[in-house]
Amino acid sequence: MSKNWEEEYGYSDAVRSGDLLFCSGQVGLEADGSAPSDPERQYDLAFATLGRLLAEHGAGPSDLVELMSFHVDFPRHMTEFMAAKARFQNGARPAWTAVGVTALGMPGIVVEVKATARIPGA
Repeated sequence: MSKNWEEEYGYSDAVRSGDLLFCSGQVGLEADGSAPSDPERQYDLAFATLGRLLAEHGAGPSDLVELMSFHVDFPRHMTEFMAAKARFQNGARPAWTAVGVTALGMPGIVVEVKATARIPGA
């Protein structure tokens, strides 16, 4: 995506503190910055973005210690979300909290996921 959200909104996608990596909330956007209308596509894209962010810091889904998800219209589409989460985690079992919200950062977004990971070998 060409938009520099970190610069515009004054935050970091991830911050390392010792062997912990704190990842800001990630949403599922297409390459052009649009939100897909299909919730399952958003879930897969959000987890793919989180996966890339973890990889940039030498971690992966198995290194997650905590996952938080924020859902518009909770608990609608939780079956699809749980399937996408399971595909991403591939057996990992971090602590997880799901929160229902009325809206997220831009229209059309139905989920945001944030995470904390322990960086291996750090």
